[in-house]
Amino acid sequence: MTSWTKRIAGAMTALALSAGIAAATEIRIVDEADYGGDRAKAIVSTLMQPISPLVAGQAGNTTSIAQIGTGHSVNSAIEGHSSASLIAQEGTRNRAVQAIQGSNSALLLVQSGTNNNVLQASRGDNNFQLVGVSGSNNDIGYVQVGDNLAGVLDLRNSHNTTVVALQTNQSSNYLMPTGISGLKNAAVVIVPGKMYVLPKR
Repeated sequence: MTSWTKRIAGAMTALALSAGIAAATEIRIVDEADYGGDRAKAIVSTLMQPISPLVAGQAGNTTSIAQIGTGHSVNSAIEGHSSASLIAQEGTRNRAVQAIQGSNSALLLVQSGTNNNVLQASRGDNNFQLVGVSGSNNDIGYVQVGDNLAGVLDLRNSHNTTVVALQTNQSSNYLMPTGISGLKNAAVVIVPGKMYVLPKR
């Protein structure tokens, strides 16, 4: 599925370039232990439990999309079995893309506000993502490559913020960054081992 990889890579690059990062001296660096440790595991594991029946065994896939408001756009694609793509949007001109290549994985998005863009992608098995977004003019990209990866991104009440998160088997299996909700004019880059928080120009 080479086109899948190309689309995701292109979207992630576009998100990164749109961040408009300021001088390196203004970067705040957070170690992965602070957002991917025991606390993240405990909270994320609890959030995974309600959807576990949808991603168990070798059943069919589940796609659920609910939209309220105007000007929304959604694209959902699943290749594999026993996976779930769940999107709830309200507000105005919000856009979402979810893509799963693998099995027993779930991508969940709860989005409101105005002119927000979210890309979620999982390549592997037994993965989980929950993203919450509200506010305006936010761009979020969360990509998992590997197996048994789970994470939550909370971007509620944020404005003009860009988040690019890459989680692999070199990362913590559980990610839940704190302090990224309510951001304004910021860029957040999450890679295995580190999280960088930068002001936009």
